[in-house]
Amino acid sequence: MPVRHYPVLHDYVKANRCVEIEYDDVALELIEGALPPDLVGTLLRNGNGRFENHGQAYEHLFDGDGMVARFRFDGQQVRYRNRYVRTQEFVAEEKAGRPLYRSFGTNLPGGLRANFLKTQFKNTANTSLIEHGGHLLALWEGGLPHRLDPESLATLERFDYGGVLRNPFSWLDRRISPEMPFSAHPKVHPTTGVLHNFGTVAGRQHRLVLYEVSPDGQARVAHALPMAAATFAHDFILTLSGHQIFFLTPVSFDVPRSLLGLRAPAAAIQVDRTQPTQIVVLDPAGAVHRLSTDFGFVFHFVNGYQDADSTLVADALLMADFPTSPTMKAYLAGNIADDQRQARFVRFRLDLDKGTVTRQSLSDYEGELPEIHPDRLGQPYRYSWAIGRPPSHSLPLLDHIIKLDVQTGEARHAHQPGTMSSEPVVVPRRGPDGQPVAAEDDGYLLYLRFTAPAGPTELLVADAADLRPLARLRLPHNIPLGFHGLWQPKSGVEMKSK
Repeated sequence: MPVRHYPVLHDYVKANRCVEIEYDDVALELIEGALPPDLVGTLLRNGNGRFENHGQAYEHLFDGDGMVARFRFDGQQVRYRNRYVRTQEFVAEEKAGRPLYRSFGTNLPGGLRANFLKTQFKNTANTSLIEHGGHLLALWEGGLPHRLDPESLATLERFDYGGVLRNPFSWLDRRISPEMPFSAHPKVHPTTGVLHNFGTVAGRQHRLVLYEVSPDGQARVAHALPMAAATFAHDFILTLSGHQIFFLTPVSFDVPRSLLGLRAPAAAIQVDRTQPTQIVVLDPAGAVHRLSTDFGFVFHFVNGYQDADSTLVADALLMADFPTSPTMKAYLAGNIADDQRQARFVRFRLDLDKGTVTRQSLSDYEGELPEIHPDRLGQPYRYSWAIGRPPSHSLPLLDHIIKLDVQTGEARHAHQPGTMSSEPVVVPRRGPDGQPVAAEDDGYLLYLRFTAPAGPTELLVADAADLRPLARLRLPHNIPLGFHGLWQPKSGVEMKSK
């Protein structure tokens, strides 16, 4: 697809300037509005803190070293702290003063000689966070989580749940993938408290490995499902009924070319658009159901549940094509493909008895990084919030905050010209008993916003119902907008730090 040059994009990508300073609990300046007095807790966000490594520019959006930002709200002010995740690769490269490891989308400088048989890839720990089982973990879907101290944000260890995430399969499987990936989108079941997650594990036999972690942090491999190819999957659905739903698009890694160093993993991805997307459903009894639908790629699901008629609903942000490595590289350079279509809100209905899949459009808005009321996970729901753009928007940018009513299709949006926003984290308003108030959209949205071309990066508090900004606070430096975050209604100091 031809690439069109949008000069304004060069201003927006300046949001990706590298973070050079780590701050310790500084009070943010309130520059507009007022903080809601009932907004008390901690916002944590994870994302790439830099897009170059000792002079080498990263070539993929997913390659930057993970940096965690913490915002503590006490009803009167917000205090800010940020820390890079000290992965072993980050520490080694800082000491050496040069790149030492290949990344998901970026090979080492020096061509084949520098990359040949370099099979240890950098764990960037940059995608999301989870608080569960007494641990705060920084997540990256290509490898092990990293456990953080909840108070200082110091990196404590490369965390494998007591060896559960070490590859237990054949010698060759272990050579290819010694550490089993732990997806950046785990889900905690609303009633059992069990954390469910997965990893796509490349090997002599490729596998979709499913994990379960008890509320006290004890993990096990629950299932290991064979896959025909090393498929790339980022997210999944967990329903209240206990169904787990995976969309396996015919997108796979050319493992030999990647391991030999001929291509970075992202550049070694093969896409077969003539094949359908396979849908794998694990039901509560442990039975595996396999269905298929037309080709399409899903980075993120909005939500999913079992309907009253026993069909499964899977709401997704569906892309018509897979975003290739050159597309990502072009975006980081301020360019974008002509007529590049972003993800659309689509509802899939899965009938396991009939083996059928139907789909319907939920909106003509485009969007990404969707969030819902956290208490509606795996259940029928009404609203989703995301970054996105309305159909009338002239720029190919998801630079609006949008709210979608998935029951009626009605959507609204908020946008300040010249700005880009991060994923909006949903914080429900709760009563004195800790229970949410009646309305699903009665609460707050917390997100970062960058003003092009020079910044600053700001923290926004908005009304979840009408998207109206309530407070705007200035960070002491620019930070990239990052990927995913979480809200802790408590301070987090109750978690294990040793």
